[in-house]
Amino acid sequence: MSDRLVALASGVHDGNPPVVSPADMVYIAADAGYNGVGLWVAPDENWQASTSIAVASALQQTGLTALDVEVIWLQPGGKPDPMHHKIIAIGGEVGAKNCLIVSSVPDREQTKILFEDLCEHAERAGMRACLEYMAITEIKTVDDALDVVNAVDHPAGGILVDPFHHERVGHDPDKISEIPTHWLSYAQLCDMPERGVISDPDAYFVDAIDGRLAPGEGRVPVAAMAKALPADLPISLEIRSLHYRERYPDPVERARAILAQTQTFFAEQCL
Repeated sequence: MSDRLVALASGVHDGNPPVVSPADMVYIAADAGYNGVGLWVAPDENWQASTSIAVASALQQTGLTALDVEVIWLQPGGKPDPMHHKIIAIGGEVGAKNCLIVSSVPDREQTKILFEDLCEHAERAGMRACLEYMAITEIKTVDDALDVVNAVDHPAGGILVDPFHHERVGHDPDKISEIPTHWLSYAQLCDMPERGVISDPDAYFVDAIDGRLAPGEGRVPVAAMAKALPADLPISLEIRSLHYRERYPDPVERARAILAQTQTFFAEQCL
């Protein structure tokens, strides 16, 4: 695992509003031993022009990689959203590798048009546009994501795997193997106490932001999912967890505990 890029996902410490600043996220991740970090970008809320300068400086000082910026959430309406373009531009300013995209657009053809637009902007910014599938959006499954990404067929496109959503939509781990490796730029990793599908949207959302554990702490076949991914694929530890927030109120200690458990998981699973 020592050579693999492992990032602290922004959701570990971000809330509404964010608990820590984007620059602080970089320093927290560095202090806890990560070599990458994810950034929550909300222009004019948690991100001003000075924020890009502070984040770029923090990344340079620590040597960390900004693995992704999030979240671009496509909404019905038919036209590209300038705010989404701004998030991508900010990602490019700080050297982020990926932007995370989800879609609530019910019209699949419209989703493809909007995704292609984001791919073009991401390519110009030196990034990948990664579409995440989850049951509470209109891109619910691996097949849905493949339909969009294959149709657009843009070199800057990609699909993001998150074990939480993969499990909650009812996929087996080997379903990940159906995603061509050229569509994988990075993946998220987490565990949960229980397996299975959650059909109630409210319960699903609460579980997604409160119910996660670090890899190897729950009952989900995370090891099988991880083994279905390329061995050197960068990983974002997306541990939105009430358990970790309560047990480790200090953000550096929380990040360090999650990383330590993940390192144990990788060693035990020979990943």
